[in-house]
Amino acid sequence: MKDETSQIEQRVQRYWYSDGIAELMGGGVFLMLSLYFTAQQYFGEESLAGNLLHAAFVLVLIGALLLGRKLINSLKTRVTYPRTGYVEYRRYGDSLMWRRFLAFFAAMGVAMAAVFITRRIESIDAMAASTGALVAAIFLVKQGWSSGVARFYVFSLVSLALGVALSLSGFLPGYNLGLFYGVMGVILAISGGITLKRYLSENPMPAEVGNE
Repeated sequence: MKDETSQIEQRVQRYWYSDGIAELMGGGVFLMLSLYFTAQQYFGEESLAGNLLHAAFVLVLIGALLLGRKLINSLKTRVTYPRTGYVEYRRYGDSLMWRRFLAFFAAMGVAMAAVFITRRIESIDAMAASTGALVAAIFLVKQGWSSGVARFYVFSLVSLALGVALSLSGFLPGYNLGLFYGVMGVILAISGGITLKRYLSENPMPAEVGNE
């Protein structure tokens, strides 16, 4: 029964990512973070602009996530649900809580391990490596493992490799983070655009089917 329930949950998660909209919005958030870290490094922490950017980070991040979520729901209401319907699997009780804790601690464990290892080597940028590892863990556990969508495993490997490569690049930390989020943002946006295009071609609106 548990295996059947897990398969149902995974199908629902796969459906959520079937149109590529979430990836497009995620790519947009990553590109915004790229601009943020690049600007922070450019202006410097001691400047007025740098201090303002540093103070506004949490607000910028939360605002981007909330806006992104709202845009995803709005686009799915206009694009996805009229074509293939609305699907939701409600999970209750301890099972949902334990899954969230597992995903959280797995991601944090990978990030902490990366920080511990990179701090032993002074010649590399620990922040770039740990960010790549953390994002890789999120793609692996939260998206790949929960949905079974193969491209998230690819994103996980790319994130890990990119974080390691940038940690060895010799660039300033802010520029490394800017490059990391910029490259990952472009990859997510391209993947989301291709997925959305394929979804639209395979699932025309019911009125369009009737006209044909």
